[in-house]
Amino acid sequence: MLSEEFLLDSRKRFAIVGPPISEPEVVALFPTPFPGREDLVQFYLNTNGGSRTEQGCLIHCGNPAHKVSKDRLNEIRIEGFFSISRDAADKMLPFAPVLGQYASAVSIFGQSPEVKAFLEQNKPIAFDHSGNDIWIDLQSGLMRFMDWDVYEEGPVEIAASFREFATKYWIDPVLPALE
Repeated sequence: MLSEEFLLDSRKRFAIVGPPISEPEVVALFPTPFPGREDLVQFYLNTNGGSRTEQGCLIHCGNPAHKVSKDRLNEIRIEGFFSISRDAADKMLPFAPVLGQYASAVSIFGQSPEVKAFLEQNKPIAFDHSGNDIWIDLQSGLMRFMDWDVYEEGPVEIAASFREFATKYWIDPVLPALE
């Protein structure tokens, strides 16, 4: 289980956080146990997603120079985490909900057999500065980077667990300089 220090350190990185959520609501979104799920649940109970910036989770930088590709993963700049809402249609402005992001991915990319298989086993939980998604595998707990511009190439594993991901990219990130 995540320590109180870890949770406090992670919360300090947010400029805004999502509305409070209960443990049953978090578990309902991630119902099947997987390695690291307890850490993910505790993290969401602490913040329910949110953003590093006051603008929230619905916008991202449109500067093409800031776009991170699969071959430049060391430059990922995590901007925030999708929030958990009680209703999939709930916009929760200025927060982007997990279910809304998931539904968008299904409607846009779900016709591809490869992507459909990915979507059935993963949920989006975070986003980077340039609008890419970070997904968690609901069976293994692996964290994966998905660049939708080249979705046919598939996702790339970036961390073995939620805790590793949060430590590497959220709590102790080496933030790339934005020019």
